[in-house]
Amino acid sequence: MNGALNLQVVLILMVFVLCTALMITKKLPTLLALPLLGIAIAVIAGVPFMTPAEKGGQTIMAHVISGGSIRLASTIMATIFGAMFAKVIQKQGISNAIIRKAAELAGDKPLAIAIVLTAACALVFSTISGAGAVIMVATIVIPLMLSAGIKAEVAAGSFLMGLGLGGLFNVANYQFYVDAIKMDIEVVKSSSLVLAGISIVVTLAYIIINVKKTSTRSTWSMPNTNFQTKVENDVNILALIAPIVPILLVFFFKFTAEVSLIIATLYAIIVTKPSHMIQVLTSSLIEGIQDVAGVIGLMIGIGILLNGVSATATVALMQPLIKSVLPTTPIPYIIVFTLASPLALYRGPLNMYGLGSGVGNVMIAAGTLSPAAIGMALRSTGVVQGISDPTNTHNVIVSDFAKVDVNTVLKSTLPYTVLITFLSLVYTAVVLF
Repeated sequence: MNGALNLQVVLILMVFVLCTALMITKKLPTLLALPLLGIAIAVIAGVPFMTPAEKGGQTIMAHVISGGSIRLASTIMATIFGAMFAKVIQKQGISNAIIRKAAELAGDKPLAIAIVLTAACALVFSTISGAGAVIMVATIVIPLMLSAGIKAEVAAGSFLMGLGLGGLFNVANYQFYVDAIKMDIEVVKSSSLVLAGISIVVTLAYIIINVKKTSTRSTWSMPNTNFQTKVENDVNILALIAPIVPILLVFFFKFTAEVSLIIATLYAIIVTKPSHMIQVLTSSLIEGIQDVAGVIGLMIGIGILLNGVSATATVALMQPLIKSVLPTTPIPYIIVFTLASPLALYRGPLNMYGLGSGVGNVMIAAGTLSPAAIGMALRSTGVVQGISDPTNTHNVIVSDFAKVDVNTVLKSTLPYTVLITFLSLVYTAVVLF
């Protein structure tokens, strides 16, 4: 019996490694790899396809596939409403206006330009996301930084640090940690503030260390964009604060992410083009759904993976192994996850939007660490993935705009993102462990 169980564990690990390799080498898209992995793990663990072994037992068809497909339903709805809000912010010229005003404020000092534009990126990306949004903002920000004499890899790195910082306040992402690994929403919110504080300090250090303080302006052919369109010129101060409205509603009024995003969407339209309310709202919802269709597909796949690895049969198999390798005291916890943080790169086992969601559930099932400790470990290592990972679409886009190799940006930012991870884990070990 033990031999059979051991063989099952080995097979699960082999399938896990195989899927990781296929994703890293881009032989199999993550969108397909995650649900296939979830089903394969359940099959190996002995979960029956249709007929449960006992009354009320789990099956691959009902629990893994059907139940998994809707497991992240709340996250999917928050993602849709977040995409709708992002479209309104873009359509009404609010995001571009924020970047333009930040550039005007910074003047011609490279250090000031880098700091202010990075802060503007953080504000913009607290609301919007996706490749289209990155292209839009990068078209403006990267040329401005390069024209101030900032090195290409530093311009790209600063942009990505701002993007990562903004993502910590993107309330549409919060529900994912609640649905995926059962983190308490109050822990998600409070830890976001701590992660943001650490990220701000480290981002400032990155800019100060890497950006020259004296201006060495160079010419840069800037694409002809709607950088100063009539819409942007009409944007007022009430519209410019629209990106922080959902943040205020979530943190101070305890609204859910979905409700906060709907209210913020209506607010943004009212303070810009209230007479076009219906048209803007409808088009933003449709276009927003189109923008996040791939993300929704990924969420469905993650849900299937989560239910596959959290099935009773799978947990019974994997629990002894996970218990034996997980750290149980604060100092080893800090050391292990800091050293392992690069495993979040290349869709690795600590990437929450890859295999990490499944790994996190297996760790929770082991019962050694609390959901808060596991969630913070994955959020902390997620900083490495979100900013430094060369396989991110936004890393490729930004590096292309800066005319620098994406792996050069990885080398430039990785020491700083690992430092953010380390400091976040220290906080977790002291406060939440």
